[in-house]
Amino acid sequence: MFVNKKNEKNQDQQRSFNLIATGTDINGNIMTSGDLRIDGRIAGDVSCTAKLIIGENGIVVGNIHCKSGEVSGTVEGRIIAVENLQLNQTATVKGDIESVHFIVESGATITGHCSTNKSLESTNRLPEVKLIDYEKAEAIAE
Repeated sequence: MFVNKKNEKNQDQQRSFNLIATGTDINGNIMTSGDLRIDGRIAGDVSCTAKLIIGENGIVVGNIHCKSGEVSGTVEGRIIAVENLQLNQTATVKGDIESVHFIVESGATITGHCSTNKSLESTNRLPEVKLIDYEKAEAIAE
């Protein structure tokens, strides 16, 4: 009936943080609504509705879907980042990449197709298409 705005803000600020530490191997899919840092190895798909960080020793063999991401390790699979994706100089990606904003540092390795797509920002919104009609140019004789 009554909403306490103060408690609502505190819950938003206390997002969970998850860590897959070095030496940890996981076989299976991972889904999380909090931030996720991977320094270990995952064989499976990763879905993260917040920020995903793959450290220099992190390895993901599977597809990734995240809000935003930063890769310093190795990914073998497709990456979809709804907002931002940054590949640091030690990153190795073998697979297609799709993101709204895409940053690649010198030294990063990509084997696959890369595309930026603003329609990822809102899955309910169709991409905006504009048709422009140009008049046919005519030669002017002097």
